[in-house]
Amino acid sequence: MKKFLFSLMAFMSMGALSIDAQTTKISFEAAEGYTLGNLGGQQGWSPWGGIPTTNPTVANSNATDGVNSFTMLSEGDVLGFCGVEKNISSLVTGDDVEISFDYKFDAIDGSDYEIAVYNDGVDYYYTAALRIDYETGTLEYRTASTFANGPVLNPNQWYNMKIAIKKSTNTLQYYLNGTQIYTGNLGTYKNAQIIDFVYDDYGTGFKVDNIQVTNLAVLATGEVSKKDEVTISPNPATDRLNIATEGKILSISIFDAKGSLVKTLSNPDKTISVSDLSTGNYLIKVKTDKSEFTKKFIKK
Repeated sequence: MKKFLFSLMAFMSMGALSIDAQTTKISFEAAEGYTLGNLGGQQGWSPWGGIPTTNPTVANSNATDGVNSFTMLSEGDVLGFCGVEKNISSLVTGDDVEISFDYKFDAIDGSDYEIAVYNDGVDYYYTAALRIDYETGTLEYRTASTFANGPVLNPNQWYNMKIAIKKSTNTLQYYLNGTQIYTGNLGTYKNAQIIDFVYDDYGTGFKVDNIQVTNLAVLATGEVSKKDEVTISPNPATDRLNIATEGKILSISIFDAKGSLVKTLSNPDKTISVSDLSTGNYLIKVKTDKSEFTKKFIKK
């Protein structure tokens, strides 16, 4: 079977490093290019497994975000695994990504349900997956190599599910309504190329809305080990800025308060000149051989 965006005011208000993540939302709205009716063929969605084209639809109902949702009907035409998939590789721009969505299934004692993220569109190997057992409503999640049982879900109730795939730390995580239910190592396959909403068409369907694909930024300062920490001085700075870190500095980027890149340095020394900068507030992004860090500083 198959640009980081920087907000100086946000940094100052939080008092700690945070880089805005890049999120693409799919909520099946007209503003996103969707029209009511068959989902297949719209915005890269493709039905598979012999499913009737009228089963996956964009409907003006059951929305958790906006006014439309994706509704999967079931009339028992296939009685085997089928579904609708989308290639999201163009939305995944980095090593670490979160894929979240709102999901509601119609009933138990009907269809099995699965949400899969595949490594590629050729062999369709699992990178991550969630399943809902048709008899019990048990949410199952795929670990590095097998499926494990999670909480029991109720039909006709919206749930927010999130899959975090972090190649930078070889980590796979699952969340239900904002609560982490699993963390562990990624398996052999680590890409997020295809998202697939699957069922076996035994008379019950499901609804999906508010899909979000979020490319995660660098670690927050609270997540970085002390030995990898970067400090800068003096701050405020007039002519020179000293950067203290145990790692080798590979590159430095400096952004003004509007988020515009004003200076870049490759393989720089640990003391750099800022005399050419205008007076004001800046962010400096330091990439080392161990990690990446962003700090705010003031140029006098």
